[in-house]
This record gives sequence, structure tokens and C-alpha cells, in this order.
Amino acid sequence: MSAGDVETRPSPIAGQGLFARRDFGVAERLAPYRGPLTSAPPAREESGEVYALEVAPGLWLDGAGADNPARWANHSCAPNAELVWLGATEGAWLISLRPLRAGEEITFDYGFSLAESLFHPCSCRAPGCVGRIIAAPLRPALRRHLRFSRPRD
Repeated sequence: MSAGDVETRPSPIAGQGLFARRDFGVAERLAPYRGPLTSAPPAREESGEVYALEVAPGLWLDGAGADNPARWANHSCAPNAELVWLGATEGAWLISLRPLRAGEEITFDYGFSLAESLFHPCSCRAPGCVGRIIAAPLRPALRRHLRFSRPRD
């Protein structure tokens, strides 16, 4: 992986996105997720954007810096990558879940909780998308809730 293997540009999903500049194979490192480690979640950006990851209990990585192009990877309910913490020495990496073609947008599951999902609509347009950014294991419960919920007086 070299710095020129990915690029940031406008995304059809949301705002900016991270795109492959070459073909990648399965389980290949796409881009590091860089930033300082802290013992508390970093403050929310003025724009409302959040680039923080809890990589271990009580250990946060603040990815808001300009030296972290991986922060532009958007969420998808059918991701082609995952964000993996490889330890303090190697840090966090976006790693491909399947082969990627040059020009393809790199996406991962943000893993939001039910409470977080209420404030984050999803616009990935993947089959089975529930319309909220929510961790894959929680999607069936949210689907059931949305199916049975009704407007209240």
C-alpha cells in the first residue's frame, strides 16, 4: 500500500468519500486510519462530524487530522472493507473484505449503536439498508421496530 493507492473525492453516498486508485485483493490493507490515541473520546468537530474510534475499552483514536485520508471512508450497509485495530505498533487499518476495482468507493460499517443511529440517517442505497447508520448485528431489531412502529397522536 502506498499513499497514492487511495484518493478522496466527492461521493454519491455522502460528502467526500475514499476511493481505490488501483485494484485490491481480499484482506489487503487499503489505508491506515491515523491519529493520536487518547483515554477519552475527542470533542465533536465544529461541523458535527465525528472521526473518533474506540479501539479498545477506554482507548480512543482521534482521526480528525488532515494526515488521515481514511477518515473520508463512508459507511455502507454492504461494506467492502472493515476497520481493524492491529495494536499500538501498527495502528488501525481499512482492510478489504472482497476484491476492489480501481475507482470503487471504499466503505465500512461504522458499527453505531441503536441510540447513535437515531441521529445518523444512512444514504448508502445498499440492498437491505434500513435507512440508519447502525451496526450490522442490530439491523434486524431496527427493521422489526420500524415495521411495527406507527405514528402516535
